[in-house]
Amino acid sequence: MPAVRHACFFLGTVLALSMANIAHSQALNVVAPSSKIPDTGLHAVLLGTGIPIPNPARANASTLIVAGGKTFMVDTGPGSQERLDENGYRQVDYVLFTHFHLDHYGDLDRVLFGRGAAGAERPQPVLGPKGTKDVVGKVVESVAIDEKYRLEHHGDHWSNQAMHATVQEFEPGVIFDEDGLKITMFNVNHKPVVPAVGYRFDYEGKSIVVSGDTKKSDSLIAAAQDCDLLIHEAMNATLLNAALPGLKRRNPRGAAMLEDLMSHHTSAQEVAEIAKAANVKKVVLTHLVPSIPPQDAPETMFVRGMSKIYSGPIIVGRDGMAFTVE
Repeated sequence: MPAVRHACFFLGTVLALSMANIAHSQALNVVAPSSKIPDTGLHAVLLGTGIPIPNPARANASTLIVAGGKTFMVDTGPGSQERLDENGYRQVDYVLFTHFHLDHYGDLDRVLFGRGAAGAERPQPVLGPKGTKDVVGKVVESVAIDEKYRLEHHGDHWSNQAMHATVQEFEPGVIFDEDGLKITMFNVNHKPVVPAVGYRFDYEGKSIVVSGDTKKSDSLIAAAQDCDLLIHEAMNATLLNAALPGLKRRNPRGAAMLEDLMSHHTSAQEVAEIAKAANVKKVVLTHLVPSIPPQDAPETMFVRGMSKIYSGPIIVGRDGMAFTVE
């Protein structure tokens, strides 16, 4: 059983690295863009490629889409505001949410604070599915005391609007159509989380699809047809399955929770199947389970077998990676 032992050792190493407070500068090993993305064209920046298990090299779920200079932050997982700042942005034009697990919205309070610090004069526009108004309203309420202190301290230098939000809730379909950019919301399968959605961005004949959290989903395959760039969550089921027997002996509760997790996410091989079925031009993996170090060797193992299914480019995402759709 050498393969199983190797997989278990690898998974244990990965989780140990994730839980250990490894040096940020050493673990990151990613060069962030030195300046903002161009104000023309369609681009994506990975702000957070991790999961709730702590990994200093990976913030939680967040992707920045830039279309014609307009910025759309899809999810605001913990650590994503810092990544946003590292990539040259103090605030964004819109925030979009896929669903409301904490690792997808936990930095919204910092995003709102960032707007105040940057001198924003209007509330943060937020788009999302049903439930967005409730969650965002509670976050705004939670930062009200901080806003009060900032206004008392800074007076007119701190806007009384920046740490607020204007929220629009949508059913699946076109939710934004301005200045040549069309954003389409579509349902995905992340049960028991309902609603859970993904987004397609179409701009000047180019397209990016962000999956959100999901199992393999027919609605996502339909929404991603012929897209230029698919940014999709992924787990390595081979590694996780190899670790399960030992985990069941040592920690039955942890094993049961891991099985729960695996039941509502997409394996790397399934992502390849989705990309092939949708005729996607390029795939970028994010929300990586397990949360591997951003290094070549574990990334190569993570995608093993995908190229046998899907012949296009496959990239394991790292925080700070930027993509231009050409």
